[in-house]
Amino acid sequence: MRLKLAPFAALAAATIAVGLASCSAGGTSAGGSSSDSVKLVLGSWRTEDAAMWENDIIPAFEKSHPGITIQYNPTDTNDYNAAIQSQVESGTGPDIIMCRPFDVNRAWISKGYFDKLDDLKAVSGFNKTALSAWQGDDGGSYCIPAASVLAGFYYNKAIFHELKLDVPKTQQEFLDVLAKIKNSGKYEPLALGSADGWQLSYNVLDSIGPNYWKGEEGRLGLVDGSKKLTDPAFVAAFKAYGDLKPYLPNGFESIKYTDMMQLFTLGKAAIIPDGSWDIAAATATGLDVGVFGAPVAKSGDKRYQQEMPDMAFGLNAASKHKAAAKEFLEWVGTKDFQQLYVNKLPGFFSMGSAPVNYDNKLAQEFADLKKDAELTPRLQLDRLSAGTPPLDDETWTALQQMYNAGMSPQDATANLQKGLDSWYKPAAK
Repeated sequence: MRLKLAPFAALAAATIAVGLASCSAGGTSAGGSSSDSVKLVLGSWRTEDAAMWENDIIPAFEKSHPGITIQYNPTDTNDYNAAIQSQVESGTGPDIIMCRPFDVNRAWISKGYFDKLDDLKAVSGFNKTALSAWQGDDGGSYCIPAASVLAGFYYNKAIFHELKLDVPKTQQEFLDVLAKIKNSGKYEPLALGSADGWQLSYNVLDSIGPNYWKGEEGRLGLVDGSKKLTDPAFVAAFKAYGDLKPYLPNGFESIKYTDMMQLFTLGKAAIIPDGSWDIAAATATGLDVGVFGAPVAKSGDKRYQQEMPDMAFGLNAASKHKAAAKEFLEWVGTKDFQQLYVNKLPGFFSMGSAPVNYDNKLAQEFADLKKDAELTPRLQLDRLSAGTPPLDDETWTALQQMYNAGMSPQDATANLQKGLDSWYKPAAK
């Protein structure tokens, strides 16, 4: 979920200590490297990936780039923003910084944390949409995309076979499938609860919605002010979200994200809307699981697929080893890195132009959802949540109110637009 910029002072003492230990920006070559070797420190919020980096990613880079060593220095995701801010401000930040997408990173760019990377060949390997999550207000590229995540609908293939169900292509087919599952009396149609507003937004609305607001046309229209959340296309998207309510389990108001996955993996629910990052969890009990993309509004409509830019890598403007760091960033832009990275981390996907193959079968099914679809990120996270009230948080609440309190799509979108209008002023065209 979106993590806001944390106050500098909150973790200053602890993160300065961590930074002094690595001392990358100061140019030390400690840690056993030879005097001729350049040591780069890479900062990340992915503590769970340490073994992958140390055993697979770093050795692959160092083998093809003799004379450069990498130290992977992760921070817990909830502390990462504050840690990076305090480290960079104190001059002890890592050489290579894992970049948050959109508003958080744009704030870091404006503070001068990163060098611009437009001169790197790697930039040309990504399309405009992939790069946009890490561009500055000047349109320059400050981070090289590493991976995205996708959203879709996991389904239990055995239940679909038993009930003779076809994977739905349109919204009406989807509702018909849900009705057949409910009428069977054997399974919950949807493993979906409203206790966690963020997943209603990211895994449901931001998945089905682009098929109504036409992906980037609608999202960028909100950004530039040419469209409003009260426009018919957005209201229709919220209605499509609301139409799922009759197929939620009893007591859905108290069902949390973790409860949803348990319902699904125990075979008690046929479908769960979720992100690709949960591939391992969805298959943990040995279910035969498939995935389908959000159904279009009506047959023949263009299909849109949520692809959320998740992580990228930028160059600390204070690094003493910029030439070596740029070699690493160029490598991140290659198919060799992308192929290795996404297969060591199933559920994360290459954003590069060169096609890659996925060893994990369900990951490949997710990747196939990108074919013949226009890709678009989550609606609320680019500029629209940089002020108060942030559209992101407000959307979570509105979606909960639609399920829990019967708020209409018209009222939900009107309230959200009113909040946005109270502070957001689109740039003049």
